[in-house]
Amino acid sequence: MALEPVVTGLNEPVGITGPVGDERIFVVEQPGRIRVVKNGVLLATSFLNLSGNSGPVNYGGESGLLGLAFHPDFANNNLFYVNFTRKPDGDTVIAEFRANPGTDTADITSRRDIMILDQPYSNHNAGWLEFGIDGLLYIAMGDGGSGGDPQDRAQNDTQPMGKVLRIDVDTRTGTKQYGIPSDNPFANSADGAGDPRPEIWQKGLRNPFRFSFDTATGDIYLGDVGQGAWEEISAGPNVAGVNWGWDDREGAHCYEPMNGCLTAGRTDPVVEQPAGNNWHAIVGGQVYRGACFPDVVGTYFYSDYASQELWSFRLVNGVATNHVQVLTGLGPVTHIHQSGLGEMYLLEHGGSLRRIIVP
Repeated sequence: MALEPVVTGLNEPVGITGPVGDERIFVVEQPGRIRVVKNGVLLATSFLNLSGNSGPVNYGGESGLLGLAFHPDFANNNLFYVNFTRKPDGDTVIAEFRANPGTDTADITSRRDIMILDQPYSNHNAGWLEFGIDGLLYIAMGDGGSGGDPQDRAQNDTQPMGKVLRIDVDTRTGTKQYGIPSDNPFANSADGAGDPRPEIWQKGLRNPFRFSFDTATGDIYLGDVGQGAWEEISAGPNVAGVNWGWDDREGAHCYEPMNGCLTAGRTDPVVEQPAGNNWHAIVGGQVYRGACFPDVVGTYFYSDYASQELWSFRLVNGVATNHVQVLTGLGPVTHIHQSGLGEMYLLEHGGSLRRIIVP
């Protein structure tokens, strides 16, 4: 296994993706820009620029432009979605934009805010969003921040924090700017302030900075940053109502309380790494389903911002098998994700984009 250099000079990159079948690679920069790598060259002009004093992005710490997802029918409708923390309050905005057809730029005036979520603290914004193989948009939300989930939001169904949200961007439900899928757990909620949120799909997450789907099986993989004892990868079939455990549990261990916590109905991670020993902020990756390296098809890759190591495993009957360290001595990794052509790339916060290859 090796890393092949692609480009450098990115400004605090935190996300990689691309429309299905598109040769371009799109990179999210935390201060507020989306850049395009085309034919191995980083284009000077941004695809979208939400940065700077005049831009809407509140940048700093764990805040900024954090996620990008292209509509499954992007080739025809040119729609894409971003996740950012806004000025001046740091709340999370999920916004829709439209690309300018036949160009490498987007129409900044096409912005349509489809969801705004209150953030009680400045950290644990998570930030990634992704379309599932069902064509619906999934949004991973942290628990709202501070430490230890002081308001117990992750287990509270009246709160969107600490959840995977699932919405339909192609329909509308009532006055919402999106539709509620009929098979969401609380799809029929009265949707009042004290009612379960109909957008909720799964719950019990602390800070799922990066998540993805296996494009072949539809399985969900979440890298959930730990409180201080355990870093975890949670994975399994993408079904409704999964409770990933936080803050009753951190990894496969009791957190609140430290002994005798609730365990019924909580799903433990498939992999956990002890915090300390350089593990501090796990970065979920993706399962490789590309065409270039058949020996690693079905392999999931992940890393950690602090450990700066690349690890992999295969999920077999719910168990992480062949779990091994692949590479060491990387920079601070922020994302591992496939391009629109299915090849796997790795981002380092210092500004480099590299491709995972099997020499």
